[in-house]
Amino acid sequence: MPDGARGCRPAASRGLFGDDFSRAFADVLHRAGVSRYQISQYTGLDQGYLSRLQNGDKSNPSPETVMKLCLALAHYCPAFSLSDAERLFGSVGRSLTPRRSRRYS
Repeated sequence: MPDGARGCRPAASRGLFGDDFSRAFADVLHRAGVSRYQISQYTGLDQGYLSRLQNGDKSNPSPETVMKLCLALAHYCPAFSLSDAERLFGSVGRSLTPRRSRRYS
């Protein structure tokens, strides 16, 4: 079967973290009850871009984009939590918590 069959995409087109972000973003949007239109209005991001992020056609958004999404979700959904934001950042290999500095003795 060709790579594009059954909705499968080659790993290279999914980015370093595969579909992790799209799954996390779709789940958070669903639980928050927020539409892509609302997110688009708040962030200034194109609805088509948000759709591609949610569907996995676009992966690994920049940290700035993830922060915009988190701020919009927090604005529209009081139940959006820090753990939800950490999940979105973690799905693209980032973290909201600072790294501990190494101490050399």
